[in-house]
Amino acid sequence: MNAPIVTDAQTIVKKELSWIAHHLILVGVLIVTLFVGVYCVETLIEKHDEKKAQQANVALQVVVDQVKKLEDHQAQNDVAVAQREAARDALIQSLVATIAKRDATLNQQIQKNATLTAQQAAARLSEQYKAQPGEVTASGDTIIADLPIARSFVNTFDQLTACTANYSDTQKQLATEQARTADLKTQVSDRDATIVGKNTELGKQKDKYEADIKVLNDKARKGKLKWFATGFVLGTGIKTVVKFVAGF
Repeated sequence: MNAPIVTDAQTIVKKELSWIAHHLILVGVLIVTLFVGVYCVETLIEKHDEKKAQQANVALQVVVDQVKKLEDHQAQNDVAVAQREAARDALIQSLVATIAKRDATLNQQIQKNATLTAQQAAARLSEQYKAQPGEVTASGDTIIADLPIARSFVNTFDQLTACTANYSDTQKQLATEQARTADLKTQVSDRDATIVGKNTELGKQKDKYEADIKVLNDKARKGKLKWFATGFVLGTGIKTVVKFVAGF
């Protein structure tokens, strides 16, 4: 009479364990489903972040390429400008040297003129103004000129006054242009320094974007390994429970 009782007890235990195993399997399936859902969501987020980082890196590379093209174009312009500036500087230096030579010659002539006699002065004036014989004459220390020649003298002195003023203003203009050229060269130097600084900053940003992409890829790889390990452990646990129940 005792054997049926043992059999009934075993049957009850098997039913209870089967019920427990059934629910454990359901719970395991739910957990796996939950893990798969979370894994998919994280994967989508990681792909989205990686895509945004790559887009930002591509946009930054476009900016870098554009800056490089502008630098190349500006470098070509700088070469052309430098050549023109060199030609202008050479012309200015040549003019300055010519003016200095002419001034030195004039000073020497003025010194010679200080020793001229009236006859010598009259002869020189006749030569300079292409006067006809008798239009410029010397009497003692006095030089006598006909009215047309005298008017030419007056015109010459008027022109000399204007030329002297123009010469002074031209020297001022030359000094101003030289100062402007020096300022432009300083501006170009400052611009080049600014471009170098911006290039350095763009390089740092590019490196940062590449580092961010690497971090995202590393996180994605570690996340996949984590979820794989979790699924493996969970599956092994469920498999062990099923085998344990099946052994009764």
